[in-house]
Amino acid sequence: MLDEVFPLEMLICGDKGLYKMKSSYDIYSLSIEVDNDTIEMIEEDSQGRSSGYITLTKSDNGFSGEWNQIESAARYSFTINQDVHKNELTPYYTTRLSGIIRSRIVNIDIDHINGTLEIQEKYGLKSRYKSKYTCKDKNCNKVIINPEGIIGVSSVEIYKNKSGDYKMIVLTADQNREITELRILSQIKKKTKAYSDYRSMLLAEYAKFNDKDLDTYLKKKQAHWIKSTSINLRKFHKADSTEIVSDRLKYQASSWIDIELWTEDFISGVQYKQYNWQPEVEVTAFAYHIDKSKAVTLTDVLDKDWNLTNLDSTIDNENSTWVVGYDGIYKIYFDRVKGIQRESYLYSDLTQYIDRGSWLDKLVDQNKIND
Repeated sequence: MLDEVFPLEMLICGDKGLYKMKSSYDIYSLSIEVDNDTIEMIEEDSQGRSSGYITLTKSDNGFSGEWNQIESAARYSFTINQDVHKNELTPYYTTRLSGIIRSRIVNIDIDHINGTLEIQEKYGLKSRYKSKYTCKDKNCNKVIINPEGIIGVSSVEIYKNKSGDYKMIVLTADQNREITELRILSQIKKKTKAYSDYRSMLLAEYAKFNDKDLDTYLKKKQAHWIKSTSINLRKFHKADSTEIVSDRLKYQASSWIDIELWTEDFISGVQYKQYNWQPEVEVTAFAYHIDKSKAVTLTDVLDKDWNLTNLDSTIDNENSTWVVGYDGIYKIYFDRVKGIQRESYLYSDLTQYIDRGSWLDKLVDQNKIND
């Protein structure tokens, strides 16, 4: 049996069983009761203590389930798919399409996580239009937006047919329907790395772009976070080596990556790291030159006599970071109440401080990222 995020091997024989976590090799015994389509399992640790329970409910493709800590509110929901190939389980972050709207070539980004659709002209003024989309069917294979700012267009509807091809219906201001085919340029998949042992559960998410070097860079970034966090947790365990049932999955942490900018040859974003044993969410920006297959930093492009601290920022949060965006450089931090907070500094105001010929100067001059 396989949970895509936290892989495990499970063996069931009658009313007994066991499972092994693949990340830590921890083994737990199971006592099992079956009631029609529901399976209840009591988990026992290596010392024979009941440390959790698992409820599995039969579904069309396998089982949906939930693990619960037996003495606390800690829980983890999961799905076990039996008849679906693992690659088919992985959802997409973003689908990038190419098409034509009113005789203009456009790129279209469908953000499946945040529910937004962005249309950007490929040539000319390179205007961008972004808004929340509305799903027109249960699986959200058909979405619609009403883009304000596209002259002569009332609505744009994009749908995926049974063969996986995308098409677009543009309703013009005079109520004519223009149906065109869309070409898939790229699809970013959501990937995860995870680790779990008796006391801890770590989960890291990142995007997979089907670019070998870029994918390796992002995967290593999250793998390094899991390794360093697990090492730090072992220090906690060493200071208190007595394992009690209430410690089961006591420490939980997650890391995720948000993409701020994605062009043909450049990507930037922010890595967020959140821990249940500390209130602060850590943020770290990154930038990567796809064409040259290497990470770059803002210090590479700024005049040596000037740095970002010269900007009059109202954000004094020590845990902040600077990231490259579409229209400028953003100072970002994460607030538990307000969420992502940012200050923007437009490239037009920073041109004099950016080294001529640098990668950022070329991006701005070639009009690849700002209108």
